[in-house]
Amino acid sequence: QASCLPAFLLDPAPGSHIIDACAAPGNKTSHLAAILKNKGQIFAFDVDTKRLATMNTLLMRAGVTAFQLAEQDFLTVDPGDPKYRKVAYILLDPSCSGSGMVNRMPQEEAAPSAQRLQALATFQRKVLSHALSFPALRRLVYSTCSVHQEENEDVVHTVLQESGLAFRLVNTFPSWPCRGLAAFPGAECCLRASPADTLTQGFFVAVLERCEEEAAAPSSLPAATENPQHGEGTEPGAAPKRKRKKQRVK
Repeated sequence: QASCLPAFLLDPAPGSHIIDACAAPGNKTSHLAAILKNKGQIFAFDVDTKRLATMNTLLMRAGVTAFQLAEQDFLTVDPGDPKYRKVAYILLDPSCSGSGMVNRMPQEEAAPSAQRLQALATFQRKVLSHALSFPALRRLVYSTCSVHQEENEDVVHTVLQESGLAFRLVNTFPSWPCRGLAAFPGAECCLRASPADTLTQGFFVAVLERCEEEAAAPSSLPAATENPQHGEGTEPGAAPKRKRKKQRVK
């Protein structure tokens, strides 16, 4: 499923501290816990009491222990709270139009109004900007189940411009066939999914990384290409293995 991409591409190392900003019903949270091997800490936020209760049950059944659930709007979470001083990864899958979920929506609901899209995009920009304000953040995945540019490439581009040189897009998973729309330079770093091209629901993913101070590049430009090959010793974001020097035969 395309919804497995966000946790896979966030790729936190075991022991990491992570925020799952809009977590319920918890599928991505449990995926993150598996990647962490239950080592570290996941801070999961949502505002829906019933969905959080269901999420807690599902996580317990899955044997997840390294998590804290909070019934709280992520926008009210203080990035300066010492509790989150080690948070280096954030998974952000905010409310969206759901326009990519073609099998779940009546056809007449598949096209939200311009006003609805504008309201959603405003919220998405706000929550993405808030996520980037966490001081120890190194890597963030932004995802939606929307097909609309307004909720996807436009949100990422606007927030990156506002961040100045602090963050940039990562050109991850180059073998993925569906790329971002050509809305701005570097948008091809983003990933898209669709029933026609990837045999999945419609989905969008962008990976953002903090730029190194000594080698900061314009945030609209992609970082170095990543080629995730789990199971073969190379993971998204991992440094390339050094080649061993051949020994001369005496």
